[in-house]
Amino acid sequence: MIFENLIINDSIWGNLSSSFKKNKIPNAFIFSGDDGTGKEGHAIEFSALLNCKRVENNLFACGDCRSCMKSKKLKHEEIHFIHPSPTPKNKTKMSHSILDPKTIEELNKNYDVKSKNPYHKINLDGSNTIPIDLIRNLKKKLYYSKSDENWTVVIIFNSEKLCIPKAESANSLLKILEEPPERTLFILLTSNSNLLLPTIQSRCQKIFFKNFDNTELIKYVNENITVDVNPESIDLASGSVSRLLDDLNNNRSSKFLELLDLFYTNDLKDIEKFLSKANKIKTKNKNELPIYLNFLKVSSKDLLILSLNNENQSVDYKFLKEKYLSIINLFPNSNWEKVIELIDESSINISRNINFSLEIYSLLINVQSCLLGNSVNRLNAKIMTQI
Repeated sequence: MIFENLIINDSIWGNLSSSFKKNKIPNAFIFSGDDGTGKEGHAIEFSALLNCKRVENNLFACGDCRSCMKSKKLKHEEIHFIHPSPTPKNKTKMSHSILDPKTIEELNKNYDVKSKNPYHKINLDGSNTIPIDLIRNLKKKLYYSKSDENWTVVIIFNSEKLCIPKAESANSLLKILEEPPERTLFILLTSNSNLLLPTIQSRCQKIFFKNFDNTELIKYVNENITVDVNPESIDLASGSVSRLLDDLNNNRSSKFLELLDLFYTNDLKDIEKFLSKANKIKTKNKNELPIYLNFLKVSSKDLLILSLNNENQSVDYKFLKEKYLSIINLFPNSNWEKVIELIDESSINISRNINFSLEIYSLLINVQSCLLGNSVNRLNAKIMTQI
């Protein structure tokens, strides 16, 4: 293996290695599942296996041959990585298909981290789509620089962004996906497979990576992490190694607990405190706040479940069970369905760049109303966010 810290899905790897052994490799796979479930690591590991010169008896890449060393560094000439990328600012006929130096530098830094941690998520600033020029460049490379000896593997990260905002990149990929050069494999990675064109889905074999259970996460922690990990971090990870690592790096569990105490309250003073903490999170990293809103959404779902049956064991955040029961006793008439809906609406509004502070303020006012069993004046909330 080239990744020592990758949790191998035995069932999935068994199917992949069997296709390799029988030389019955399809033109394309779709690896789907949540981030942090190993789909990216498995794609890179399988790419290394296809080109390994000393395959081990158990059908893993040896990790030591020249090909494996290049695969391990994510610098193999026959393994192509396609990512959502920012649109070049200075687009000319001669250079429009080349990533700008800043993006290339950012990618290389991410590759260095990814080579050591298969669960690292590569996110480039301003990258909301996979430009069609990247696909056009790829097609030229595949047809004009194809090696007869090795397997060429194309790994497309966040492949649903082939279809965003338009499907031109996806349509450009279709023909080569159906009739690729010999010994060429496409692996499309996605957490939102339903956003891929049906015509692309029909040309790929689909493999789903399920989330890990807490036992598997704890085992990963014991084998790979030297710092102590609390139960909160395990629960908040929701079966994702990358979310677990992000929680440890960003101290999310303690920040979430602070927000939680300020969210389920009827004290107007807590609104300002919540807003202040949310602004600090947003200022430090604008991509963090949606994660905390999702934590609050999951907690509201847990509260809904326990409000119907306080013995129910299917809550996601089990470490909050006692706190949940205290909140339910404090607000017995709460409309939890509406709270969930309000969090969803605010998440969408914030993603559309509606005034952040006003949106959060509106959310908290309406949640307090829901906690008391009162109706929500949705019109006023909408007006506030448009000021």
